[in-house]
Amino acid sequence: MIDMARTTEGNEKGPTTYIITLKKGVDKDAHFGALRPHLFASEIKVVFKHLDAYSGTFSEETLDFLRASPDVVRVEEDAETISLFDKGEG
Repeated sequence: MIDMARTTEGNEKGPTTYIITLKKGVDKDAHFGALRPHLFASEIKVVFKHLDAYSGTFSEETLDFLRASPDVVRVEEDAETISLFDKGEG
């Protein structure tokens, strides 16, 4: 097991980015079509081509829609992770 910790150290304050994980096999085009009318003050930044996921900045209204969507497995805040191991250990 690898010990990891989330960090925001050194990050500038800005809009929070979220990673949206879709259920396996969900048609992304249909999902984005249903999402489009709910993208209030929101922006999709990256669509991961080989994963069932995408990231972006989303308003609370959009996050509520995503959390309620049957297409979505998880909505999580994007964060950097760091190893808690000393780099000198091997």
